[in-house]
Amino acid sequence: MFMKPLKIFLCDLTYDTVTLSTEAFPLNIGYIASYTKMQFNEDVKITLFKYIEKLEAALETSVPDIIAFSNYTWNRRISKEFSKIFLEKNPNGLVVWGGPNFPVDYPSQIKFFKKFPEIDIYVPIEGEIGFSNIVKKALTAQLKNTLREKVLNDSIPSCITKLNNGKLEFTFSDNRIKTLDDIPSPYLTGILDEYFDGRLTPMIQTNRGCPFSCTFCVDGSDSVNQVNQFTTKRVDDELNYISNRIKKTTHSLLISDLNFGMYSKDVEICTSIQKIQNKFEKIDQIKSVKL
Repeated sequence: MFMKPLKIFLCDLTYDTVTLSTEAFPLNIGYIASYTKMQFNEDVKITLFKYIEKLEAALETSVPDIIAFSNYTWNRRISKEFSKIFLEKNPNGLVVWGGPNFPVDYPSQIKFFKKFPEIDIYVPIEGEIGFSNIVKKALTAQLKNTLREKVLNDSIPSCITKLNNGKLEFTFSDNRIKTLDDIPSPYLTGILDEYFDGRLTPMIQTNRGCPFSCTFCVDGSDSVNQVNQFTTKRVDDELNYISNRIKKTTHSLLISDLNFGMYSKDVEICTSIQKIQNKFEKIDQIKSVKL
């Protein structure tokens, strides 16, 4: 029988030899991890990776059943290399990619899969539902050496799947979460705690989607023109959580919204940030006086 838990590595890699190619917390895979964990609890064991050296060391000692990579212009090559390394170590495992660095038209997508033959499944747009559909199917495998055969025997909702026969199956269902608070916070659940290391910059998201149709933008398609919101309380809780854990050397906050400042709610969030800044300025002043 398949021995649970299903072991999953989620990777949002950055080069860091000279400087960080991206200094952002891996919020993207944090969302996927927290949502997947909520769905499957103890049936999954998920580990997040930002730094190349940590992933390299982990693959030497503990090879997962599924490895997944974010796909951006700054990490595509290293994701490809680690996909190859993973498949050499676990030819029965699954390689999943997701992210915006992916063509929107069918012929170009076919070319993409030919250029990156290591990829088994691509999750477009939002990743939580599509990835959880992959995990759900993987958990039905009876043996680890039949995992690929089981998962890739037919299409997976909200995914682009390269089947066992090499054919691509596109199954586009509604993979957007309307009530974003349904995704457990990767901050408040502690999933991102290890990244308060003074090197990375915390990032938050207060909404998803864009009402505009700019042709040059990956988010200009009709599939993401509905803007869905996190509640103000959820954002406030995350801001306070972050403020209590960041290092003194961290001076920035990244907001990944596509149009931050467009909604009245954004003023409330800015006010919350200002209150937190004022609070810690007073604390620092009091500490200075005591010294």
